[in-house]
Amino acid sequence: MAESYPPPIPPMPPAPPSMQPPGTAPPPPPGGYPPGGGAPPPAPAQPLPWEQPGYPFLEAVYETGKLVLTTPSQAFARMSLGGDIGRPLLYAVIFGWIGVIANQAYSIALRGAMMGWLSSLPGYNPRLMFGMPVAFSVVAMVIAPVLVLIGIFIWAAIVHLFLMIVGGANTGFTSTLRVMCYATTVQVFQVVPLCGGVIGGIWALVLEIIGLAVAHRTSQGKAALAVLLPIALCCACMGILVVAFGAAIAAAVGHLRQ
Repeated sequence: MAESYPPPIPPMPPAPPSMQPPGTAPPPPPGGYPPGGGAPPPAPAQPLPWEQPGYPFLEAVYETGKLVLTTPSQAFARMSLGGDIGRPLLYAVIFGWIGVIANQAYSIALRGAMMGWLSSLPGYNPRLMFGMPVAFSVVAMVIAPVLVLIGIFIWAAIVHLFLMIVGGANTGFTSTLRVMCYATTVQVFQVVPLCGGVIGGIWALVLEIIGLAVAHRTSQGKAALAVLLPIALCCACMGILVVAFGAAIAAAVGHLRQ
């Protein structure tokens, strides 16, 4: 007679969540989707190409500049708010230097054209009228990186002060400084003669407003006030000075006629 064995015991099914030991997380469902269905959480946005270690230098400059100029909201959302500030400052120096060189080169060319037109006039001295401006342009090209850095720090400090006044400074001065650094991308418009500076100046204000709103987690209205109020205040002061200077000249002329 064959010896009989007991039938195999089937495996126990997993305990329901209510009977699992405390602190034990339920196993993830197949496919990695959260319980109840739906898509998985979106992956965090990648940093800007310029801020990614190992990214090719020229490609990082080009890709970051294209992002800032064409999709500024996405670009500033990918901008890092912490870490080393040297990388954004280097980016600002690159584009600021391009703008200064282009601007001064056109200025020298324009002065050369004027020199050719005025050289036939009696008593014209080209060394006296054009020697110093050309030398000034060359010096400006050489020291452009220093000028760019000084200008960025001063403008960022002014804007951040007004951003604090309107109640929109939520992430610190470094965020404002980073926004100003990447907004210098508009300096590439300086290569367009005549109207390039105007286009770049207007687009720079737009980029700064968008960047401040994203970086400081505030409204674009407060960001616009922080950017435009210093400009309006400066224009008002200049207007007052012009009116006062004109009144002084008119008073002096009237006194001489008496």
